[in-house]
Amino acid sequence: MQNKKFSGATVLLWLIIFGLQAHAGLFDDRYPSAKVIGMGGSGVAVANDVWASYYNPAGLSQINSIQLGTSYTRLFNLSFFKNYFGAAVYPLPQKYGAVSFSVQYFGVDYQNQTLSSEYTFALSHGFYLIHDLQSSLAIGYSIKAYYWNLGTSVEGLNLGSSTTLGIDVGLQASIWGRTYAGVYFLNLNAPQVGEETRHDLPQRVVIGVGYHPYDGVTTSLDLNRVVGVGETEVWGGAEFQVFKMLYLRFGGTTNPNRFTVGVGIEYQGFQLDYGMRTHSELGETHQVGVIYNF
Repeated sequence: MQNKKFSGATVLLWLIIFGLQAHAGLFDDRYPSAKVIGMGGSGVAVANDVWASYYNPAGLSQINSIQLGTSYTRLFNLSFFKNYFGAAVYPLPQKYGAVSFSVQYFGVDYQNQTLSSEYTFALSHGFYLIHDLQSSLAIGYSIKAYYWNLGTSVEGLNLGSSTTLGIDVGLQASIWGRTYAGVYFLNLNAPQVGEETRHDLPQRVVIGVGYHPYDGVTTSLDLNRVVGVGETEVWGGAEFQVFKMLYLRFGGTTNPNRFTVGVGIEYQGFQLDYGMRTHSELGETHQVGVIYNF
């Protein structure tokens, strides 16, 4: 009996620590791309695949084929955190860009019981405002439905659930196909979740740049801040194409200081990615993802 109480207290302690590390709490600090995590999490200026809606929906404008993606994150290398992603992108006729639908699940499980679960469903659209040989400017937006379920208490009581809507907006620009810039606003409408006690969902502003010095090399740098909480975080990294099918990545962040590494393999329409991010106090975060281009 004492062991069960001790284990329960340990889980509760980890939940408190995780809430502090996430800065804003619910529905934040979780991203799906193992490619981007390997580059320090910086993607606002260079996001251009099925996961673009999580970093900057304007990046969907660059997609001209159907893409499917799935991803799994093992947060802080702890088994009781469950985090899964899925997404699909469908290109529209030329000037109308592309649309995507994505879903995320994050849950906390203990002794075969779900203590808390979060679902996020997003419909996103990105398209070009300007696109010629020298430059481009794209805009994108996401309409998201958040669902939070608190599970059941020790006595078996239903602790309730809540839903709300969020809106994201992003811009992405390029010059000569080598220099990129982006800005992204998360939860622009300041959504809240909860019935009796309302919780503010995080509002995040990200500004970043990217640069292709030559073919096979991409560098990226983001300034990332949760509105009204903490300090501005600097996220940055680089990707190198070692061989035709093999990519190596590395990066880092500040506030807190973390280092990242990653690897990617592309073969016959499949893209398999792995990324790892360290943490100064908690365990490392591992992420794997698969994308298929039709």
